[in-house]
Amino acid sequence: MHERLLKIIISMTKVAVYATILCCSLTMALANESSAQRYALSEITVEVNYEGNSLLGLLTEVESASEFTFAYSKKELRNKKVSLSKGEWNMSALLKEISVQSRVSLRRINEIITIKNVSSEERLPKVTESINVDITVTGTVSDETGEPLPGATVLAKGTTVGTVTDLDGKFTINVSESAALVVSFVGYVSQEVQVSGRSTISVLLEPDFTSLDEIVVVGYGSVKKADLTGSVTQVKLKEVKDIPSSSVEGVLQGRAAGLQIISNSQEPGASSTVRIRGNSTLSGSNDPLVVVDGFPIGGAGNLTQINPADIESVEVLKDASASAIYGSRGANGVIIVTTRKAADGETHISLRQQVTVSEFTSDLNLWRDPVLMTQLNNESRINGGFPPLYIGQTVNGVYYPSVEELSDGSWPHNTRWDDITFRDAPVSNNTTLTISSSNEKTNFNLSGNYFTDKGMYIENDYTKYNYNLNISHKVFDNLKVTFSNILTRGERNNNGGLAYWRNPLFPVYNEDGSYFLSGNNDFGHPVAITDNQLNKSKSLDVISFVDMQWKIIPTLTFTSRFNYKYGNSVDDQYFPKVYTQSGQFNNGAAHINNWSENNLVSESFLNYNKALGRHEFGVTLGHSYQKSVVRTSNLGAFDFVNEILKNESLEAGNPERNTVTNGYNEWELASGIFRANYTFNNKYLFTFTSRADGSSKFGANNKWAFFPSGAISWKAHEESFIRGLNLFDELKFRASYGISGNQGVSPYETLSRFGVSNYYNDGQWITAIGPGRQVGTTGQDGIEVLWGGMPSPDLRWETTAQVDFGVDFGMFNNRLHATFDYYEKYTDDLLQSRYLPVSSGYDLMTINDGSITNKGVELTLDAKIIETTDFQFGATLIYYRNRNEVTDLGRAEETGVITDPNSGMQYRVWGNSIEAFRASPNILALGQPTNVFYGYKTDGIVQTLEEGLQAGLEGDLAQSGEFKYVDINDDGVIDTNDRVLIGNPNPDFMASLNLNMSYKNFDASIFFNGVFGNDVYNTQAFNQPSNQPLRWTPDNPTNDFPKLMDGRNTKVSDWWIEDGSFVRIQNVNLGYTMNLPKQIKARLYMNASNLYTFTKFKSYDPEVGMDGRYWGGYPRLRKWTLGLNVTF
Repeated sequence: MHERLLKIIISMTKVAVYATILCCSLTMALANESSAQRYALSEITVEVNYEGNSLLGLLTEVESASEFTFAYSKKELRNKKVSLSKGEWNMSALLKEISVQSRVSLRRINEIITIKNVSSEERLPKVTESINVDITVTGTVSDETGEPLPGATVLAKGTTVGTVTDLDGKFTINVSESAALVVSFVGYVSQEVQVSGRSTISVLLEPDFTSLDEIVVVGYGSVKKADLTGSVTQVKLKEVKDIPSSSVEGVLQGRAAGLQIISNSQEPGASSTVRIRGNSTLSGSNDPLVVVDGFPIGGAGNLTQINPADIESVEVLKDASASAIYGSRGANGVIIVTTRKAADGETHISLRQQVTVSEFTSDLNLWRDPVLMTQLNNESRINGGFPPLYIGQTVNGVYYPSVEELSDGSWPHNTRWDDITFRDAPVSNNTTLTISSSNEKTNFNLSGNYFTDKGMYIENDYTKYNYNLNISHKVFDNLKVTFSNILTRGERNNNGGLAYWRNPLFPVYNEDGSYFLSGNNDFGHPVAITDNQLNKSKSLDVISFVDMQWKIIPTLTFTSRFNYKYGNSVDDQYFPKVYTQSGQFNNGAAHINNWSENNLVSESFLNYNKALGRHEFGVTLGHSYQKSVVRTSNLGAFDFVNEILKNESLEAGNPERNTVTNGYNEWELASGIFRANYTFNNKYLFTFTSRADGSSKFGANNKWAFFPSGAISWKAHEESFIRGLNLFDELKFRASYGISGNQGVSPYETLSRFGVSNYYNDGQWITAIGPGRQVGTTGQDGIEVLWGGMPSPDLRWETTAQVDFGVDFGMFNNRLHATFDYYEKYTDDLLQSRYLPVSSGYDLMTINDGSITNKGVELTLDAKIIETTDFQFGATLIYYRNRNEVTDLGRAEETGVITDPNSGMQYRVWGNSIEAFRASPNILALGQPTNVFYGYKTDGIVQTLEEGLQAGLEGDLAQSGEFKYVDINDDGVIDTNDRVLIGNPNPDFMASLNLNMSYKNFDASIFFNGVFGNDVYNTQAFNQPSNQPLRWTPDNPTNDFPKLMDGRNTKVSDWWIEDGSFVRIQNVNLGYTMNLPKQIKARLYMNASNLYTFTKFKSYDPEVGMDGRYWGGYPRLRKWTLGLNVTF
């Protein structure tokens, strides 16, 4: 009964899909059924302007000047010469002349001219032609069961003449009697049928699984997509080619299930947070490993070094089977980037030009009414026990007008600071020029990129220069050498972004042209700071590698690689004496901070692949060595005599106060690599992977760790009983289990360490040398010197075990394809800090303790809803859900664990005291996700003093207009024992939807991205001008907003928690591919990013960091881009 019902549902679905295809096909995509009239060669003329003597060059020019296409072997014609006069030629005479001079025969069939060498005995010229007469051909296209296929494409080979089949699978087309018809349908093998004068033709199409032969890059090799046993998502360049972003993170956001990318800032050049399947560690990095063209280059921050226009594809390795071959570096997943290479036998020059205009997605929430602003300010000060400010008085040399002066319009200033501190529609530029060429021996690709991003703030911009060179050469038929070099230069100006919220009653300048300052400690004048402060940074990153592949025998390949990565950044800062806090305190302060990294990776491995009947074997065996050296230096100068040269003249500072510090960090990693693949009968696949890592970061007893993984896969669609269902085009089940590690600690945690620190005592600076660091406040007498860094000789690897179950299936001739994964990750032996008694002389020690679990599901649905000759429409839906849980906090007496007196829940404070406003409200709680919010519950606003006292509040907290905190334990007192969990910044799930369509030369897409069910701790909830008028007053006894009060002791509570869910129209694209000569490809497109966000969040942007805290800033930017891609 159930099987019959299922078949009925499937049949009805097929009919619905076919009907949709037919309607769109008939109305929008019927191909032109006529063909051009053909003439004899003697009736055709062509203009020849070729000045060379190469036959190949002449043929190329004739092709471009006529409708003919020449078919020949390059090898046969490479050395052929011909000499012709320029001018108009009869086509028949031209071909005869070519025949004689180059000793070739030419045969024309319609628009195709075939050229072949002739023997010395044959008489020349030898030119023949055959012109076919069109006939009307009718026919039927059916699937392998005989069921008609509506919407199938029927095309005359080598022409644009074509049509599509109707509901009954029938077609009619006018073609020549000797034409060949190419019949195609999504999910089936295209078939070529010779007309041979027939007027009726029946075509039977077979299912096509060749799309599953698509190659997917994995660690130290590549496999067919159909043969994947692990969880890997591939994102191709064509899916994101028009997105106006200078970073790979920007184009990947929302494009792969399990990949979470958070854009933390809208400032130019800002990096993003990248996670694969959640957070797995507390102390180390949660960034995935980034691999470019086979070479590991570090964490996700290194993605900024890659120009998105240079990318061919990106693979996201998510489960242990896929990432375990990278061992300790793959614990957080792996992102593999494959850059573009030249197409075989072609030379191209490509230009990609984008111009972008930015604007805010919402209006700025600023004070526009000076009267209301000053009234509320006075009210807030009075409620806090301070005298009102705006009463027409002078304070510290600054006059503060009264409310009456502002009301009658006599006050002359109402400065719109946002107009001064923000640019109006800044324009950014992104230009990429690529030259590529290849032949049988050499493949060459060179690209250069120039990117400028003008931020919304004045003096806040980012410029990036990037070039990518890739050359591969076949030294011998079995030996290929590849060289690649990627260079990225970044320049950032961070001087803007200050005080657009400044008091509008203050002018920019005094009457004498000097800056207006509201007292001696005014450190928020945006124009003064922009004009006088220096805050710039420069970076240089170089990635170079050499790769040698030696095919020893057809089944065995040896690969040896060497990679060198260099990074350097310099931060220049100068804080002037007058306008900045640091500069005033130090009488001018200059800093030059230098960071550099040298990273070497050497790898060699063997790949063996063999097929024996129904058995297929693959083995990878190799080793890897990596060494990283990081140096830092910091120069500081203070007490400047002259500020003219700023930090370009540090000797202008007081030499007795100059500071010089430096750091050195070195570690090594040696590894052994092994992977074995076995496939039986193209149905059952097995993979075993292992990696042994030895790290210099750990002690002698724990340097080495072994990370194994295994995976199995079953291609169920290859079974006869599945084929008999006529339901699945693909059905594959996958399962994997594996272990990976994390070495995310300082290289010297296992050793005793000495450090140098300056501290202030009895009126003088003292240099102390000891094992670790100093804890205290610099500049205070009597400071306690406490050394950190107690050695941890037993420190070992943090390990993550992961299990994954997945299924891939395709239906309706693969028009619907889906991938589903369920996973669980268990991370044990967390690397975290152990608190030590002061009597030990140390404060902290790194130990292995605690565990975290991540569980989740991933779903990707890809539907080709309509596929006709001229019109295509498709959709991709991605759903991702991850549940993160702290399953072990470690030993309470050693890791600072606190027990909740009410629930018995154990937790650790994450960051500073949670009692202080703006301090972290996040904790690590046993049995809860990481970073949950912990604080007080509120029950509206206290309306009377009696109500406040009854609620257990005391002192000022019991006054009317204050938050009414809930007495959780009913002890009659509101204190720290009444804190509970109040929110969770981790989303319930994330989803995205991409809709794309094309009609002839036009294409369009719209991309939605959403995050659902997460909480945001909005620290700016009550600071916004639009909220403050809603405050509690005796005349407005609201339960939504407290009264205004300066100096309030604000507690972390659920009042600050908001729903952070959002759905964003992230990208809308409209493009047109121009009809140009076939040597030139050009595409014009318009793109809108961050078009609109649907959310209940009350501030600018709900997309915040992993801790869920919103700190303000300015709204997300909407970007309008005009782009042009040209290739010739």
